[in-house]
Amino acid sequence: MNDYGHVDDETPSFAISLYKEYRRKGIGMRLMEEMLENLRDQGYKRVSLAVQKANYAVKMYQKTGFRIMNEKDEEFIMVCEL
Repeated sequence: MNDYGHVDDETPSFAISLYKEYRRKGIGMRLMEEMLENLRDQGYKRVSLAVQKANYAVKMYQKTGFRIMNEKDEEFIMVCEL
């Protein structure tokens, strides 16, 4: 998918979002861990995403293994090696 988080044709990109009342309860972290495990089990080597620099979730992504690969005006392109 050639979306904002696209880095190459072999790397899937995805997005995650929670309603405000479900944030900061560990739900997003658990979803990320499950999604990464599922992609790893399917044989993918890495995954990417795009996130606004000001988004509090940047720290959660970094905790799950994502690293900043590229920086644009208002967003980071992040990659996680699986």
